[in-house]
Amino acid sequence: MNLSTNEIKKLIFDQYEILQDIAIKQDEKVSHIKPHGALNNMACEDIELAMILAKTINEIDKDLIYLVPTGSKMEEAAKKLNMKIACEIFADRNYEDDGNLVSRKKPNALITDPELAKLHVLSMVKNQAINCHSGKQIPCEIDSVCIHGDNISSLSTAKSIRDNLLNNGLKLVSLNKMEKFINA
Repeated sequence: MNLSTNEIKKLIFDQYEILQDIAIKQDEKVSHIKPHGALNNMACEDIELAMILAKTINEIDKDLIYLVPTGSKMEEAAKKLNMKIACEIFADRNYEDDGNLVSRKKPNALITDPELAKLHVLSMVKNQAINCHSGKQIPCEIDSVCIHGDNISSLSTAKSIRDNLLNNGLKLVSLNKMEKFINA
């Protein structure tokens, strides 16, 4: 869908308000925002769209943590606005040499074996670099790991990754409890 800037802003504001209302009823507060799906994928490569998203999220609340794919135009836009950002990698997806995800239209887009995903994530987190399908590594900042929930092995993949990170001495905390955000 091709949406105007105002339509995109309205969608983000409306969805945030709905979620914030739910959180308040649970004595909680929304701590971060992550665009999803096609909007996220498009904004990763389109600086104008990435700026619209970043400016909109900044308007909602400057204290929100903006969850962005590491190395993306979304990260670039958020940094221009000096936003609180958490950079994310994908556990169950392969990367192209330009740092973008391999298209789901290609056969090597997904990593469905929990053991391979576990090793993929540990390598990226320890090296602070994206592992490209070609073998190339791209240095980057990594704060969060996304595991897609749309395949049969998602739960076992998540458990395997979590256990492996903990067994390798990494500390796992919620985004709003990360050291870089506590004193910010």
